[in-house]
Amino acid sequence: MSEIEIPHPEGRKNERQVGIIIAIVAVVLAVFGSLGNNAANDRIVSEVKASNGYSWYQAKRQREALNDLELKRIAVELASAPGPERKAALIRLQEGLQAKVQEYRQENGAILEQAGLARKAAEINARRNDGFDRAEILLQVAVVLCTLTLLVEARIFLRIGIVVALVGIGVGVHTHLGPEAPEVSDAQGGSPAPAASSPSRS
Repeated sequence: MSEIEIPHPEGRKNERQVGIIIAIVAVVLAVFGSLGNNAANDRIVSEVKASNGYSWYQAKRQREALNDLELKRIAVELASAPGPERKAALIRLQEGLQAKVQEYRQENGAILEQAGLARKAAEINARRNDGFDRAEILLQVAVVLCTLTLLVEARIFLRIGIVVALVGIGVGVHTHLGPEAPEVSDAQGGSPAPAASSPSRS
């Protein structure tokens, strides 16, 4: 008579243990994957804010330069002793442009500061994304190694898989506890008002 193979409870217990380990690693892998995606999205947003901020800063600087040129032209015209009515109009225009130039200079400082913060946030989010990517790779390798334990029934793969998983978890936790990206507000504080036009010559 042929021998009847009796299932070994110990083998099923080992399979359950390996299955539980794989499930835990998969959950941690999903968490780090979500954190990595968030870091990647935040990086893109920060890069866009930085680019917009520097572009807005350049636009404000150009507007400020145009107003400075207009102020110099007004100063030359005032030096030519215009009539009282013309002089009063030039002085009003001069005062308005001077106030606008001061406003631009104050806004430019804030815009440049926010653009710098956005650039720093993009760099931090890039490092966080890379860290979570490395953690994901290690955890994926750990899942493969643990799965090999079930296929070839060699627990050496389980031990190696656990070590790799612990390293991956350590990398992910270290990345998560690392420096946080600074909060960045929109760099654009408002649309620059058009430069005042010269008063009509009488």
